[in-house]
Amino acid sequence: MVHTQGWVHCHTPATDASGVVKAVMDELFEYFTSMKLPAQIRVALACCLNMCGAVHASDIAVLGVHRKPPMIDHDAITGLCELPLAISACPLGAVKPKKTTNSKGEEIKSVQVNADRCMFCGNCYTMCPAMPLADPEGDGIAILVGGKVSNSRSAPKFSKLVIPFIPNNPPRWPEVTSVIKHIVEVYSKDANKYERVGEWAERIGWEKFFEKCDIPFTIKSIDDYRLAYDTWRCTTQFKFTNHIK
Repeated sequence: MVHTQGWVHCHTPATDASGVVKAVMDELFEYFTSMKLPAQIRVALACCLNMCGAVHASDIAVLGVHRKPPMIDHDAITGLCELPLAISACPLGAVKPKKTTNSKGEEIKSVQVNADRCMFCGNCYTMCPAMPLADPEGDGIAILVGGKVSNSRSAPKFSKLVIPFIPNNPPRWPEVTSVIKHIVEVYSKDANKYERVGEWAERIGWEKFFEKCDIPFTIKSIDDYRLAYDTWRCTTQFKFTNHIK
């Protein structure tokens, strides 16, 4: 199980790494010491949207998610941050400069966050320690399914969001481990030999996948990304064509 660094070391985590991985692997250990499964299962964990755990292309993926925009410490921001760096770090242009007052009533140069544009990635906090993102109530875990990097029988696939949010519940994360174990058990019984999780889900249909795995389908699982119409039927492979006149 591939994982990132989590609460122990990472600066923008929404969940733990070693704790979740230990709990999940305790439940799945028998499958990793036997040949019970139809094919390889790659399980991955990334503790935030930056996805250094490669969860975007894993059979089952655990993704730490923030749900609230960063807080701004106006008293500390001018001493800790280069404001242009914090502003330019946002991939969606949600951080803008703003003059405001600190706790002493002094006018200072600071920033403001457009919450409607924020995707809670934590890039601004990377550049500016006065913009923390961690929140005990807003942080949690999303489950993604069906990705792979192999192209031996079908093209590589991106993971699909199936559960948008599960609260952090240390030290054993029982809700997360229960969901993942159930998906593995259903897949193990229903998939054909050599069929990866995503290939199985596509064969039976994603509607059946949600039904068989007892996962409620929500609006959060609908891809409303503005380029989704162009990318929905694309693969992770890049194809280059040479045009010779």
